[in-house]
Amino acid sequence: MKAKGDRCVMTHRLPAPILSLLLAVLMVGVTSSPVFTAFQEAPLVSPTEGRQDTLDVDCSGYSFEDLFEYDFALFELNILDDWATGDMYANAWVNGSNSAIVRDNLDGLFEGLPGGDNEWISTDERDAVRSIGPKCIADMETRLGMREGIPHSGGVDWNDFEFVEDGIGLDEVNLVPEGHQDARQCTNFGAAADCQEVPTSTTDDMEISLSVADGQANNVRWDQLPNSGVSNFTLAMNISNMSNAALVVTFPVLQGLRLYDFRVLDNQPESGQTCDHIGEPSFTYLPDGALRVTQLVSFDRTLWDLECNMFMDFTTQEPETNEPPVWTQATPVNGTKIPTSGAGTWRFAMAETGNAWATDEDGWSLQCTFEEDGWSVSTNVLGDFFVTQPESSTQSMATCHAVDPLGAVDENDSRTWTFGTLYTATGTVDEDGKNARLTITPSGLVNEFLFTARGLQNGQLGGAGETITVASSPVTSAVSLTNLRPGAFEFSVSAEASNMLAHAAEFSLGLTKPNSPPVVSVAVNFDGENATWDESQLKFEMFGLVSDPDLEAVTMSLTICGADYQGFTINGINWVVEVSTAICLANGLSDYDVVITAVDESGATTQLAVSIPAPTVEDIGIDAPPVAADEDGALPSLSFLATMAMLGVAVLHRRKVDE
Repeated sequence: MKAKGDRCVMTHRLPAPILSLLLAVLMVGVTSSPVFTAFQEAPLVSPTEGRQDTLDVDCSGYSFEDLFEYDFALFELNILDDWATGDMYANAWVNGSNSAIVRDNLDGLFEGLPGGDNEWISTDERDAVRSIGPKCIADMETRLGMREGIPHSGGVDWNDFEFVEDGIGLDEVNLVPEGHQDARQCTNFGAAADCQEVPTSTTDDMEISLSVADGQANNVRWDQLPNSGVSNFTLAMNISNMSNAALVVTFPVLQGLRLYDFRVLDNQPESGQTCDHIGEPSFTYLPDGALRVTQLVSFDRTLWDLECNMFMDFTTQEPETNEPPVWTQATPVNGTKIPTSGAGTWRFAMAETGNAWATDEDGWSLQCTFEEDGWSVSTNVLGDFFVTQPESSTQSMATCHAVDPLGAVDENDSRTWTFGTLYTATGTVDEDGKNARLTITPSGLVNEFLFTARGLQNGQLGGAGETITVASSPVTSAVSLTNLRPGAFEFSVSAEASNMLAHAAEFSLGLTKPNSPPVVSVAVNFDGENATWDESQLKFEMFGLVSDPDLEAVTMSLTICGADYQGFTINGINWVVEVSTAICLANGLSDYDVVITAVDESGATTQLAVSIPAPTVEDIGIDAPPVAADEDGALPSLSFLATMAMLGVAVLHRRKVDE
């Protein structure tokens, strides 16, 4: 990012033809978007031969946010000890309809090449994107910079970060979902033998990440700060159009380093929109003393004329006065129990809850000393509080202090809490797949607690569960698996007790929900029959209900007179089908009974045999059409007479059936 006047240069909005997105761009949501200057001329070879190595890649000058929507992105920058290089790690989560946009944009990237821009995204295209990704990223501007000296808000020449091509590692999860129901073998010329593709409309969630390549020390660099951070310096970033993201910057260990000022400036567009909604960053000191700063960004992507630039000022100078943090009335009292689900790392307080336990002008962090080895407390980039419990211990008492960024602490004002396992859990799944049986065994942390559990699968909760009381003996709870798809699932649980922090956790017991077949029924008409014939007596209509216990989509078909028929219309749980009996007449068959088949997304099948009554044909005369001679007086053609004869045979055949 270059400073220009009182603001940073804003990237351009992309024209429609450049809506093709390079997957690598997502890993660095603060970068520019790609332009491929010689893409159409690139010869096609097998992906295993590196077909994209021939591309002339130019990805400078555009912003990722101009064309892409992600649900949340996390960017972590570690400043290395030389104050000239760094490690950038990024992960972006793309869910539902947004993931379909990604797949469509990527497929469009390969317009003009076999298999490209055909509304299918393939493993060949995925591999090609991985191949050219580092080249593209190396061209991009990071919109991030750092400069020593007096605090500034633009208008100066300051150091730009840039990416190092050899240090860039890319990866993705689920761009081409393995085993997808709509997956097929690639059909285009030159496709790899194992190439698979899925429709770009696929909405399966996906993740995309950037890291340091194997064997490399860093993937970003900049002009080294002359005094290696000891002098005052400013970190700045253009955060325009970053919809929902977190930036986490960790600095090398430096005595007294602290954040002392922050501001966000905008370009004051005619729309009147501002950047005032961007909140201040949070910060904490790691156990080794390194300063970690977290900035959350939420931006309305439709505000294309609004530009936001963020500035953080750092110093190593000691403040004139520094008072230690003070506990508040919201702090848990001495003796409070803080529950876990066993060995591992568990969140015990959300950021808004834990941060309210103490106050300090410069912020504060929680530091606890445990009686048992292996225990520790920490926070994540969002400020949530976590406890790590070792395998060797079920509970431990801890003495905790509130400490400010410069180490100020009131040693005489501590809190003593007991962290420990609240319960152990085992589980099974009923044969019909409707419920899981979760057995909770108390661990003795408290005398009694209320416990609730729900099934959880890819963010989707199962049916509401019952609340049970757990005291001195194991208790089993039925956990509804309604709303969950067949496959692996977890549990989302909560617990409450007196003198104990509220407990919430998610864990897996390795359980799988079996697939249940669809449920199909046929409705009867006013005559009590399963079908209604039309006036021609050559086709009939049926309707009924269909549903799937696992909420999967269902497709339907039927068999009549030995032939398959697919013409079902399904609307919600209602279905209707109109069936022609032409195939029966053509083969001289008068048994119109059908077999209906319903298949869910996982392949479970339900068949239903339905008896269809023969049509009732009234004894009415059939007037023969007038026979007109052609212009030269000839009789109608033989084909016309044959057609009339066949129609007569069909009518007589129906009468015979009724008799």
